[in-house]
Amino acid sequence: MDKKKMKILVVADVVILVALIIILMTLKGGYEEQAKRTANEQESAYLEKNTQVLVEQWRSVDQYSMAWKLVYTVLSGAKSEAAFKSALAAIESDKDARFKQISHLYTGAGINDAVQNGIFQKAGLAEGTILLKNEKGSKEVACGKNCVVKFSYAKGKLKNVDYSALVQYNLANSLKIEKPAEYHFE
Repeated sequence: MDKKKMKILVVADVVILVALIIILMTLKGGYEEQAKRTANEQESAYLEKNTQVLVEQWRSVDQYSMAWKLVYTVLSGAKSEAAFKSALAAIESDKDARFKQISHLYTGAGINDAVQNGIFQKAGLAEGTILLKNEKGSKEVACGKNCVVKFSYAKGKLKNVDYSALVQYNLANSLKIEKPAEYHFE
């Protein structure tokens, strides 16, 4: 009878071990799937956040380039408010030149055409006008994130251009990509 009980115990042990192995493999697959899903969600969120920074940077570079071109045009050409308005409209409407300028800057920084085209597809060019303030005698133009160029006119003639913010503007400091957060697995 002892042999019979031993056989039953051995069979029961084998069944229990097989059941435990199956349970462990099932749980392992579930944990693995959950870990992959969590990692993918966190990576997607990080990529989306950084894509937004790149889009904002692209548009800031566009504004920066337009502001410099406007300052140069105003200081080297006619000095009237009408000439300012005309120069601004011409610069904003020349989308091909704006894209070429941004592309030239990015190429100079070592960013290849494929990456530039990908950013451009998401970002486009800066939307709307860079003219932030348009009062008689006072004009303010956006030159990037938290950057403003000021034009002062007296009796329709250029009195002063304050482009010190444009000279001091540093894209690298104004837009930052943060390091990814550590994975959180629950």
